Amino acid sequence: MKPTETMDTKAIAGQTFDYIVCGGGNSGCVIAAELASIPNTSVLLVEAGRDSGIVPDVLVPGKYVKQLQEDKEGLWELETVPQAHLGGRKLVFLRGRQLGGSSAVNYMALARGPAADYDDWATIVGDDGWKWKNILPLMKELEDFDPKLPEDMQRFAAPRPSNHGTSGPLKIGFGDQMVPGIETFVKACVETGIPLCPDINSGNPVGVGLAQFNVQDGERSYAANAFLSQTTRASLKNLTIMTETECDRLRSKDGVVSGIDLYHRPTREKVHVYCREEVVLSAGTFGSPKLLMLSGLGPRDTLAQHGIPVQADLPGCGQNMLDHSIITCEYKVDNSIPAHNQLFLNPGLLAEAEAQYAKDHTGPLAMYGSSGTLAFPRIKRLFDSKEFSDLDSKAQRFLLEPTRPSAEIWLGSGPSVYQPDGPDQSYMTHELLLQNNLSRGTITISSRDPRRPPILDPNFLAHPFDQRIAIESVRLELKITRTKAYEGTIERMVHGPDIEFATANLDAISDEVMLNFIRKNLDQGYHSVGTCRMGKANDPEAVVNSRFQVKGMKNLRVADLSVCPILTCNHTQINAYLIGLRCAKEMVEHCKARTHLAKL
Repeated sequence: MKPTETMDTKAIAGQTFDYIVCGGGNSGCVIAAELASIPNTSVLLVEAGRDSGIVPDVLVPGKYVKQLQEDKEGLWELETVPQAHLGGRKLVFLRGRQLGGSSAVNYMALARGPAADYDDWATIVGDDGWKWKNILPLMKELEDFDPKLPEDMQRFAAPRPSNHGTSGPLKIGFGDQMVPGIETFVKACVETGIPLCPDINSGNPVGVGLAQFNVQDGERSYAANAFLSQTTRASLKNLTIMTETECDRLRSKDGVVSGIDLYHRPTREKVHVYCREEVVLSAGTFGSPKLLMLSGLGPRDTLAQHGIPVQADLPGCGQNMLDHSIITCEYKVDNSIPAHNQLFLNPGLLAEAEAQYAKDHTGPLAMYGSSGTLAFPRIKRLFDSKEFSDLDSKAQRFLLEPTRPSAEIWLGSGPSVYQPDGPDQSYMTHELLLQNNLSRGTITISSRDPRRPPILDPNFLAHPFDQRIAIESVRLELKITRTKAYEGTIERMVHGPDIEFATANLDAISDEVMLNFIRKNLDQGYHSVGTCRMGKANDPEAVVNSRFQVKGMKNLRVADLSVCPILTCNHTQINAYLIGLRCAKEMVEHCKARTHLAKL
């Protein structure tokens, strides 16, 4: 499908819009679409990457791994500083650089997390609007949920209709065809004491169950095609979309934002546009604090270091970064089990799969990435550890909430780190997404030049409790693979701790052995949040209030994952959609109230 034409850079120079949205990811697409629905209101959406509809593979669920490896034009690749607690390794953070943002490149499973996370969010920011009971209707408004399941999978899921929406733009379901190994994984988890969870998106995800995916009819449903489809864009005549265009600096005076400097990447042209009402930054956990600091909104010392005049001293800008982190254990399994990696190592198989997908959007390329299973366990050994006893009472209460999981364990088809030794060999991966990490990272600018990448330090494993989370999560994963359910399936471990897999006493594996493996292999979790943290007026580290308004400024909001005040136990794409919808509703109501007053 040919994308809608976007405006020429020179034609936009000097124009004035009612609203400008900087960043076309999950939040930005929602906000732009909602604001453009207001009659007689002009909206500009600026996206640094390409438009949607240019690379068809974005829509193919089974090509999500290939995208992250090969689609360099559609990605930001941000390198970290050497990680002190990971042996000095540098990590690369990947994010979507295209309309739709990271929702165009992520694994398509949608996980809301526990209700308790949103209730705590409400408490932290002093706004009951963030409580689960008030957020759930918005989640339902976002989704078009299809509960159907293959007959042999119906015993593993029983979602209640009251928890789900059926008329929203995001298409959500379990998948029409299930990836191999689901039943074995579920049985193995239950054997280790993890209960069955009938609906991971009910507000209590603890247990093992079937994942829900933003896929329908074999196509990815994401921010660009859900909220800014070609049909929607054609109907929104007051919406202008600029792609391949970066937001360099906000223009402000006396605490009032009046416009923004833009940079068109293909032509290197620089232009300025003006704003009548409000600018919204939706450039993400890394992009939004960078743009704030380049504009004189950030920690005073940082701004002074780079000779940037201070517009607002925001000491929390770029601080308080939180993320899940990932570690994988990988296994050679019986070759009779089909694996995702085989598709891309066998040209014949891939050609067959592509032909089938082109015909009717079915087959392996529709199955991989659109179906699966995951576990959200609570790990008792964590709460019996010295690292837990050393935490303050507030942190302990947070972690002891019975619906808050300690980890997430994914069943992955094919290897992740291990290099397969042939196209006919079959492998599986257990991917551990470590929850509730306490180590806080930072992002800051390296110069006042907008073209220079930011300095990124996730600071993984700095907190002793995070090391314990990693150790006990790996230990639990190893126990799952040693169950009777996996007998005859797993042949050997090909990536994991340095142990005798079949005979080791798992409870007696030393911390040193575990940490040696973890430090060499831990990676980013794709769920970075918190660098423009939301908080109460008296919170010195807060950058925005619960209505997304930047402290000390007028006409400026931040609405993306950077505002999250806690690291939720979920897949944070749902947070980004919620943030976009809540911010949009705030702005629409504010606009209506202002219009009403003007008529009086």
